[in-house]
Amino acid sequence: MEVQTDQEPGEGETLIFTLGGGFSVKGIIRDVAQRLASEDWPAFELSESADTVIIRSSQVVALRGGNKKSRGSMGFVPRRQP
Repeated sequence: MEVQTDQEPGEGETLIFTLGGGFSVKGIIRDVAQRLASEDWPAFELSESADTVIIRSSQVVALRGGNKKSRGSMGFVPRRQP
């Protein structure tokens, strides 16, 4: 399974970068980091599927958390002067 590591992860997802590649897993970055710090072989659920992946915590080189996507925008419309 190929993960698009150049794309921003969604809300509630975290990209885990290891020496062997990248994984998009379900969970916020704080929870993922906490599990990696406390377990040697934590199991995570992949974001793209319901598959489980076990990652050796000593092989993790970086984490990237997802952000809440803004759904609206505010703009200004010029008014005509009479």
